[in-house]
Amino acid sequence: MVLVAPRPLLGPDPRGTAMPHRGSGRDVLALLRGDTVARPRFDPGLAGGLRAWLEDAAYGVVAARGDDAPAVFLGPRQVLGAAEGRRDDEGLSDELVLSRLVHAVFRRLVGEGEVGDPLADALDALRAQGDDVVVHHVDALPAAARDALSDTVALHARNLEDLVPRFAPGWMPRTDDRVAIPLAGGRVVLHGTFDLLVGLPQPGTASLCALGLSASGPWARERRSLHFLALLETLRSGAPPFRLALLESATGRYGVEDVREEHLRAIASHLSAWLSRGALDHG
Repeated sequence: MVLVAPRPLLGPDPRGTAMPHRGSGRDVLALLRGDTVARPRFDPGLAGGLRAWLEDAAYGVVAARGDDAPAVFLGPRQVLGAAEGRRDDEGLSDELVLSRLVHAVFRRLVGEGEVGDPLADALDALRAQGDDVVVHHVDALPAAARDALSDTVALHARNLEDLVPRFAPGWMPRTDDRVAIPLAGGRVVLHGTFDLLVGLPQPGTASLCALGLSASGPWARERRSLHFLALLETLRSGAPPFRLALLESATGRYGVEDVREEHLRAIASHLSAWLSRGALDHG
């Protein structure tokens, strides 16, 4: 991974050097664009081989659970583990509220290029999409807590204003791009959502770029989530994104890396092992 940050989060890519400074949207865009002539081509059989590997594991889960069992839906949170503070059974955590607000700011920046009052704009966006739980939670906060939250969201917004590239229409930027991959006749469904996907699929060539947003980390888990999404895109279109970027809104740090076959195989191996453990648990 070619990492640009005030201090390193990961070791630099062997072919490059980590730059010890904050970046800008222009820097991120330049790294995403890269050398368009040298974009990687993947073996056309790669997607089929990965799917066959996962289908075998998925059918093992189906056989162990029985014909009447409901479908299993697996996203990054189930497969890679929930980040600290995001356990659904405990209701809304501070980290989850902040994440949803910051993601709303991110979507506005991608679509409109600017925000006014970050907290107010984020709440308006969440109201529009029907996320009343977070809106009601924020509206119920005491004045001091709401002011502190407003300051925190504003900090994230300032970092994102520096980091988020301004994409020309030809890049076809689209936020919250959802992907679902049915396995075992739809009895197991892998799913996830790209924070931002740009470009259009091209047969035989990796042509997409994907950006992920981390509002509260941890960095390593968010990076693996991007690899999980790259695997899903490979299964959906036959080729992975050729490049991934991870933006960290709390600090203004970011990392950009090429997608490699070993990334896809590593996450597929993890997923296959996870499914096999599930089959044993139900066997």
